[in-house]
Amino acid sequence: MNVRNYISSIILILLILVNFIVLSNPSRSITQDLSDIQVAFYDGEGAWEYGRVVMINLFEWMGCNITMVRGDDIINGCLVNFDVLYWPGGHYPAYWDEMGLAGKLAVQEFVRKGGGYLGICAGGYYACDYIVWMDDSALPAPTYKVEGDELNLDLCPGVAIGPIFEIVDRPEPGYAMTRIDIINRSHPITDSLPEYMQIIYIGGPYFELYEGRNVTVLGTYNVTGTPAIVALPYGDGWVFLIGPHAEVEEESDRDGQDPTPELSDEGSDWPLLFEAMKWITQTPDLLKQTSSTTTQTSAITSQTTNLALDGFLIFTLTLYLFKQRNKRKRK
Repeated sequence: MNVRNYISSIILILLILVNFIVLSNPSRSITQDLSDIQVAFYDGEGAWEYGRVVMINLFEWMGCNITMVRGDDIINGCLVNFDVLYWPGGHYPAYWDEMGLAGKLAVQEFVRKGGGYLGICAGGYYACDYIVWMDDSALPAPTYKVEGDELNLDLCPGVAIGPIFEIVDRPEPGYAMTRIDIINRSHPITDSLPEYMQIIYIGGPYFELYEGRNVTVLGTYNVTGTPAIVALPYGDGWVFLIGPHAEVEEESDRDGQDPTPELSDEGSDWPLLFEAMKWITQTPDLLKQTSSTTTQTSAITSQTTNLALDGFLIFTLTLYLFKQRNKRKRK
């Protein structure tokens, strides 16, 4: 065999090996893709500044398109351009001041006509019919304790009550990890989640729901047994509310904030919010299952086809080398 044939054979063998290695180990990671979803991100008075960076990183991980909006934008009709309104944690009395009755009605119309609402912590307080801020000798009850209920969004039929002193004292330290038990394992949001999650709590509500209403409790605070995560329809739209801050990544900096080694969420809580976003935008869960099955089937089919091709190439190369060897012997 001359040098040129030898080099060609080596290159062919390497190509076959690379192809075999790549195709026999298809990636199992699923890209979070909600790239068609337009999110109106409330960033007006009262919005939690720390959480702004965190949620921007979370929405980017999901692939969503984000636009920061304020109360005036909402009142002036901007929500017609969006699929989801995200309402962050923060200082909910400021929401009343910025939004007023006109803003409340704009949000209700948006969700009623098919929009999604995602509310975390104060965004959960604000979405309920009524708010009760529990008396606290260290932090006197504010004068707005029951005065602003007519300005609440009234998306969720129930009362948002907090803070929960069984979890953490206020004002100091004011935060703690808390166990959330996932009690509904058949709902599309939670059917793929573990039995419980550790999520940071920073004064969020539990939800005291009116009887006989179409609200699904997905998770409860382990220490009290009260609802921590709820999901419900509102008109043609969908609402997801959560008391603790599932957006914060305690052990990672991918949320744009420094990790907090003294805290542990025992794994990311982002999948919960990803599934919630799919549900409130009605990105069908069946599509996830079908796509996953189709992807796996396609990968297996592609892998089988390419392995067969590799086998054929190896056989052809072996036969070629054998012939070359016999020619050399005859010479």
